[in-house]
Amino acid sequence: MARLYPSFTPTYHNDQYPAIDPPQPHLDCSSKIAIAIAFAQAHAKGIALLGRTRSTLNETAAKVREISSTTDVFLIVAHYNAAPGILVNNAGGFSGIGSLIDVNFDEFWQSFELNTKGPLLVSQCFMRACRDHQGIDSRKTLINVTSGAAHIPYFPTGASYACSKLASAKITEYIHYEYPEWNVFNLQPAVVATDLARQAGRKAPDSPRLPAGMAVNWRSGRRRLWRKRLLLLGLRGFAEEENDEELIRRAKSVHRNADKPAE
Repeated sequence: MARLYPSFTPTYHNDQYPAIDPPQPHLDCSSKIAIAIAFAQAHAKGIALLGRTRSTLNETAAKVREISSTTDVFLIVAHYNAAPGILVNNAGGFSGIGSLIDVNFDEFWQSFELNTKGPLLVSQCFMRACRDHQGIDSRKTLINVTSGAAHIPYFPTGASYACSKLASAKITEYIHYEYPEWNVFNLQPAVVATDLARQAGRKAPDSPRLPAGMAVNWRSGRRRLWRKRLLLLGLRGFAEEENDEELIRRAKSVHRNADKPAE
């Protein structure tokens, strides 16, 4: 499969692979409160689902219960009275498409409402819930689902989306520095067949199991050097027993050389 983003590893994955398979014992989440179906496969104690459509939430909740009958599912986070353990900021949107000279300002700013303000509000609630329940410790994980658009060079008509995603990634970096003991990551989730990908006209060759499995893997805290960084999925090495410092060195080299604007 052709690589969609600059690569610094020899193998590119489009699906989950053994190193990030959620049921592995070292990825166990039985004492965690989490978000995402993959965490149910890792036996999460509870999963909090937030969304705009109750029918969609009910459908997801049913799937989670099929995977793990011992996992409690909550459709409203405020109903849970314990400190959360894991947050995945996964909501986003794409509006205000066009060149900057002609783009509708309200539509342009809507991307920032969805992709920047939304994750900030949810992250703030997560941090405050941890503080209120005396849960500020090293066992917390915060993953911000961002986009390769925040990382790659210019692509036509994409300013609103790219800039709003970049702002969200920067906010997540600040959370890392305010809570350095946490596992805090920016995750580019590969290209999965979502409503957003269809809206953008993107081909979607990647399985949703890939970002789901990687999110569970990072929760384990094994890859501490990758914290605060923006991680592009599909690249083999993040979950393998490979030297993290060498991977980061190669990643920086690829980033310096990947300065050609998208066609």
